[in-house]
Amino acid sequence: MIDDLRLHAGREPGPRHGGELVLYWIQTTHRAHDSPALDFAVGQANALGLPLLVYHGLRPDYPWASDRLHTFILESVADLYLEFERRGIQYAFHLERARAPDSAAPLVTLADRAALVVTDWFPTFIVPRQVRALRERTETPVIAVDGCTIVPLRYHEKEFVSAAAFRPKIMAALPRFLESRRAPDLRVRRSVELPFDPAVPGATPIPDLVAACDIDHSVPPSPLFRGGPAAARERLGRFLESGLPRYAEERSDPNAGATSMLSPYLHFGNLSPREVLLAAREAGPAEPFARFQDELVTWRELSFNFVQWTRRHRTVDAIPAWAREELSRGEADPRPALYGDGELEHARTADELWNAAQRAYLRDGWMHNTLRMLWGKAVLQWTPTAAEALRVLEHLNNKYALDGRDPNTYAGIHWVFGKFDRPFYRRPIYGTVRYQSLRAAGGKFDVPAYVRRYNTTP
Repeated sequence: MIDDLRLHAGREPGPRHGGELVLYWIQTTHRAHDSPALDFAVGQANALGLPLLVYHGLRPDYPWASDRLHTFILESVADLYLEFERRGIQYAFHLERARAPDSAAPLVTLADRAALVVTDWFPTFIVPRQVRALRERTETPVIAVDGCTIVPLRYHEKEFVSAAAFRPKIMAALPRFLESRRAPDLRVRRSVELPFDPAVPGATPIPDLVAACDIDHSVPPSPLFRGGPAAARERLGRFLESGLPRYAEERSDPNAGATSMLSPYLHFGNLSPREVLLAAREAGPAEPFARFQDELVTWRELSFNFVQWTRRHRTVDAIPAWAREELSRGEADPRPALYGDGELEHARTADELWNAAQRAYLRDGWMHNTLRMLWGKAVLQWTPTAAEALRVLEHLNNKYALDGRDPNTYAGIHWVFGKFDRPFYRRPIYGTVRYQSLRAAGGKFDVPAYVRRYNTTP
């Protein structure tokens, strides 16, 4: 049974009569386990006595499409073929090398043949727009299912402006949504004829598939992360064994290796936040688990709450009014330096710590959160306006970070501008928005050691 709060339906009636299948359209949940959307689709197929087809497509024209993102997704796809086969569920992946005319889109063709389309709910990037577009192009009902959060986004009926206000609400709701559930077995296992030739990573090497796509080839795959549920479970296991015991004391040190580094896998849905929390709870010690739970539940789900309820979360309109006013006043203050897009993107500033943090993005596609805060605050003083800083930070996060294009991305960026925060002592440029000093970081962790790790531009 799937909690109704997870369902985001349009105005359509129930399943369409005469449909020959139930279609599960994967967008952001790249896994075949602990998936409310998949479980809902299986349940609907069983109730209707129809086969289930899992359709997964990858286009070349999504924003910031690159070798890095395509490779991670295709590595996930290789795992998904195996996972769905073990569950006896037909899975088919469609790879568009170049953008095809809309009339040739296999998703619409399959949707028109279906009794019901089930897809993933995700409150930002291209997902809401794509769900709306499919609803406009097919008469088949399209239901999106929230599997990106532990507590469904619809559970909260408003935006929370601080972690302090959100924490007791989310923690009170948590037990209800951590109950164990068994994934349903699919009853009708009849193959569905496809209107395209599926791409199978492995049959064709992933680098060859990526090279054939009309995407940005200047951003290489990450040497630090491999995509897919198998790699995600391996990284989770390493964290539980060696990182979690040190998490409470060492998580803020970028050199300590005490953080989970699971954010790319959570973003692409290779793991569910629910299974991560339950695994960490079982592995515990109590104090490190409590700290980790606060990050995974309070702060992550607060980010999703922010994006769900703030449609203009990509703009300065989402900055709190008091902070927006302070930053507006600070636009007249002299800047210590003004850097262009190319200088920032390629780590050519006068600050070696900032450059090292940006090189972490360029090379690995991931940055420790302590550095992300310092990195973002510095851009605010190196650009003429908050709007310009926001544009730069969104672009650099979403182009290079494997966990970009995510509610956590936008919440983290907006924290730079005062979101979820309070006023501090007044300073030039920032006003009463919190200031953080790159120079003062030397008193908190070994800055030279971090810089040495990223002392050359990729």
